[in-house]
Amino acid sequence: MIMTADLTHHDAQTLDRTLNAAARSFARHGLHGPDMASVAREVAGETGLDPADFRRAFPTRLDLACAIALHSARRLVRDQLADRGPGAPHERLERLVRRHIDHCRHHRTEEDLRRTVLPTLRAVHPGRHRELAELRQSYRDHLRTVVADGTAQGRFRVADPGAAAGTVLEALESVVNWYDPEDGLTAAELGDVYTDLIVHHHLGAPRD
Repeated sequence: MIMTADLTHHDAQTLDRTLNAAARSFARHGLHGPDMASVAREVAGETGLDPADFRRAFPTRLDLACAIALHSARRLVRDQLADRGPGAPHERLERLVRRHIDHCRHHRTEEDLRRTVLPTLRAVHPGRHRELAELRQSYRDHLRTVVADGTAQGRFRVADPGAAAGTVLEALESVVNWYDPEDGLTAAELGDVYTDLIVHHHLGAPRD
């Protein structure tokens, strides 16, 4: 399995299926659940991948957890930065908030893994830690641009768009701390709550 940036379409699909299946295994058993041989068999049963190929690509549990976290973070940041749709800054930010919530709803395990592995990666894999940190920074930079646009237009009332973007990102990342789709609050309802919190409370946009 190729683990580089220049994946063919087939390789990218294989990687996506493999990491999604591995994330589901972690969701069922926890990060410190079955040994890697068992995880490899479980993933192979879902995807048809040769367990030996899986073990070569991901020799350790940390390698696998890191790959899952990076894959999910790249997908989130790619989708957020790809939005060049029309609308005022508060409308663009609302779309961003709802996409983030939808991502967390479908990729809660991956987000939990990202936060779990970051401290370890700082010590044992600085390059991987840097990649995750740079993805988060690019997301924050994107947020800063949207907030700065809204501030320049008089829509947001913030003194420092950079600091405000950091607050917005922290609020978005807090979703996985408590949101459980089984508790009855829909993704749309949660989007309403976080839009109000971020756009009107944190950024001071008036309620029309």
